[in-house]
Amino acid sequence: MKKKKIISTLVLLVFLVAVALAGYLTGRNDFLRRLSESPVTGSPVLAAPQVWICSMHPQIRLSGPGRCPICEMPLIPSDSSAQDSGEIPSLQLSAQALAMARVETTPVERRELTHALRAVGKISYNESSLATVTARVNGYAERLFVDLTGIEIKAGDHLLEIYSPELITAQQEMLIALGTANQRLGSSLVESSRHKLRRWGLTEEQIDSLATKKQIAERVTIYSPITGTVLAKMVVKNSSFREGDVLYRVANLDVVWAYVDVYEYDLPWIRYGQTVKLTAEALPGQEYAGRVSFVLPVVNELTRTIQVPVYIVNPDHALKPGMFVSVTIQSLLQADGQAAPTGVEGQFTCPMHPQVLNRSEGECPHCGMSLVLIPGAAKAPAEPTAARDKPKYACPMGCEGDKTYSEQGNCPVCEMKLTAVKSPSSLSSGGLLVIPASAVLDCGSRQLVYVEKKHGLFESREVVLGPRAEGFYPILRGLTEGERVVTRGGFLIDSQFQISGRPSLLYPGGLTGDLPTGPKPGANTGMGGVSDHPAAEPAHHEHK
Repeated sequence: MKKKKIISTLVLLVFLVAVALAGYLTGRNDFLRRLSESPVTGSPVLAAPQVWICSMHPQIRLSGPGRCPICEMPLIPSDSSAQDSGEIPSLQLSAQALAMARVETTPVERRELTHALRAVGKISYNESSLATVTARVNGYAERLFVDLTGIEIKAGDHLLEIYSPELITAQQEMLIALGTANQRLGSSLVESSRHKLRRWGLTEEQIDSLATKKQIAERVTIYSPITGTVLAKMVVKNSSFREGDVLYRVANLDVVWAYVDVYEYDLPWIRYGQTVKLTAEALPGQEYAGRVSFVLPVVNELTRTIQVPVYIVNPDHALKPGMFVSVTIQSLLQADGQAAPTGVEGQFTCPMHPQVLNRSEGECPHCGMSLVLIPGAAKAPAEPTAARDKPKYACPMGCEGDKTYSEQGNCPVCEMKLTAVKSPSSLSSGGLLVIPASAVLDCGSRQLVYVEKKHGLFESREVVLGPRAEGFYPILRGLTEGERVVTRGGFLIDSQFQISGRPSLLYPGGLTGDLPTGPKPGANTGMGGVSDHPAAEPAHHEHK
């Protein structure tokens, strides 16, 4: 009987302990549930999952601690508070981090930029000054007055004496015509004979001497028709020649051309009328000036270059054909990053001889064609003073291109605060908006800069750049005057953006997405490169 009472008592105690434990657990669960609810709405508050990443491979993003499947480094917790916020990504660096990175900034400013295009060229003859002295009758070279190549001659200088039976016969015909009794018939025969002698190379003075002295010249002197330098001599003393044979080649070196080889990607920098500076190793300390006359229409398929003829006045004949020269072409940049007009716009030139420039209408001195007007940049009509002085606003990120607003507000695309912009007239007068080249992080497909909004707070900004010149980049879109951009330490700041999952140079959308539960044993991502989907779980390959 006593034994039964003890058993009943033990059963009762076990029951009471079980009831008490159940009540405790129920109350604890209810407390935790109420604690997790919002005090305002009563809805559950879901805490953001902690992200663990590799400091060496930011594309590795796991939901728990462990080791990187690529380099086996311990994973570290990531700050992903900036993800999916809809705002421009920014990051606050501590004073210690700024000191370690030696971050330097510079303001976005306006200045004039010139692009110096450097190339090489080769001096050549002025093609329009080339000439030949050609035999017009059959004969023999009895005497040579010009017997050396390279001799400079002038128009009217004697070149050689020739003996030609045909010329002797023509002189006799003229004397017969002069002695004809019939005046009308004689006059016709004389004029015909004079014309024949003129076509066969005799000068008017030689013909007049024959008519006056009435004495046939067995040897006839041939004179130079042009001024220049003898380039080649094809005749020797006592040699015979036939009608049409070239006796001398002559070129005038008072003007020469420099054929400059320009790569096809540099062609936008070339404009008609640009002033060119030339130097030659053979002429140290001397600098020559030339002008771009036109661009040849053919690309060399082997070198991928285009030849640009440069017109050079060469009065002392110091520049020799065949000489190599170094060329510098200075181009002033416009607001759109293109080469500015050269100053010849509005003048007149000849379509056949582009080296001819005249400030007024007239005829070409070489061919007699009417000169044509060189078109210039169209000038926009001036805005009224009130409209020009009224401020305009645009998105600093350029979401809508060049669209501006008359009132300040927020961008309808990115909801950033609109900033004041200057009128085109003030932009052209104040120069280009530029930043140092060291401020640009370039991955090939996009360019990024980091803007310091306040001390230690940096913001990534994608920009559209013009061509690089003098160590600066013109800003076509993405920045405003006065903003401070990072010129040193930008890659360290970009790495911090990557580690924290924010959009960066190599990850425009940031490192976000579903997180894998953890690395699998023996997992590896291959060569350690960046995958096309960095937020997804890395591909796993078994080690061999």
